[in-house]
Amino acid sequence: MTQTTARRESLWRIPQIRAVFAISFAGLTSFSITLAALPTWAAKIGHAEQVVGTITGVMLAVTVLTQLGTARLLARFSTRALLTAGSLLLGVPTPLYLVLPQLGSLYALSAVRGVGFAIVTVVAALAIPRAAPAERRGEAIGIFGLSAAIPMMLGISGGAALVLDGSFTAVAILGALPVLALLALPYVSAEDVAQAPRATVSLPTAALRLLYPAGLLLAVTAVGGGLVTLLPLQRPTGAVAALALLVFGAVGMVARWQVGAVLDRVGNRLVLPALITSGALGAAVVALTFAVVSPWPLMIGAGLLGLAYGGLQTVTLEMSFQRLRAGDAPSASAVWNAAFDGGTGVGAAALGFVGATALGGAGALAIGAGAIAVIGVLGLVASRGARQHTGAQVEGTPR
Repeated sequence: MTQTTARRESLWRIPQIRAVFAISFAGLTSFSITLAALPTWAAKIGHAEQVVGTITGVMLAVTVLTQLGTARLLARFSTRALLTAGSLLLGVPTPLYLVLPQLGSLYALSAVRGVGFAIVTVVAALAIPRAAPAERRGEAIGIFGLSAAIPMMLGISGGAALVLDGSFTAVAILGALPVLALLALPYVSAEDVAQAPRATVSLPTAALRLLYPAGLLLAVTAVGGGLVTLLPLQRPTGAVAALALLVFGAVGMVARWQVGAVLDRVGNRLVLPALITSGALGAAVVALTFAVVSPWPLMIGAGLLGLAYGGLQTVTLEMSFQRLRAGDAPSASAVWNAAFDGGTGVGAAALGFVGATALGGAGALAIGAGAIAVIGVLGLVASRGARQHTGAQVEGTPR
């Protein structure tokens, strides 16, 4: 196949990309549909409101710890084997919430699901780009992003609506979707372990090399987590808050999907500063318009923040693959995923805490805007002399 032909053909024609997309989509659906629904249901059946949020906290903590260890698993087991294990660990326990509603059981089931979620996300983030032609890696990362962005945009609100309507049973059943997605496994490689290059650095060394993209990702996802937590609580008009979150999620979804193809064409030298500016400006606008009566300034801020939130996820994953050698791509995926989930948890907890003080939600988002700006600018200055290319393959082609 010539390079021109490879560029003309849709990446969706590649069987492994379609299969891993389906498995990742199912995994993110299981995660997102229970994210808000599970704590709400736990409170409705009698558990204290002060502790129900810790159920999600347990799952995310286990997720991050497992993600950091998944790189070693990728060196020993095939993509097919790991996606099988991850999907089963994530999907099978979900209906068991209905029959094991005790708080300790909810913690235990969520911890098991956290292990499965970690494996699915780390492996999918690596497997889809690896299956694409080298010069189209950014586009492939965008496809992986789409498999996560659609469920996150629709699943959180959908799960909350179902549980508030008294239909947590439907949530629990839909949470088992990763098991059904295993029908796509025959199209996933079972032999890629033998073909993969060996790791050249330890995970801590890889994390140090990825300090900038991981730190930038953590900052923007923390602000996103803070926005999702604070806006419904502190915006007086519920409809306005819901619409702003819809704008944030929709713009983020499109950006995460489409920015990869832009990276393949022009690199990140212009894209990265633009997204950093959009994120800092968007968070600042949201902070300034938290209590403004007119909804439109808030929508503009949410859209700008969503653009950075989605776009930087794709850009930082591409940067992570770029900064390490071929054999260390599993470490790049692990560190990136840990930063993503860690940032989401930090934002919900830390910015949520700040929002409950005298600073309020506006102060919390202002702090977030500053974090994006400072980390983004420091990283750009530090790498000013380095070339910022894209288009090399995950296997380590120089860029």
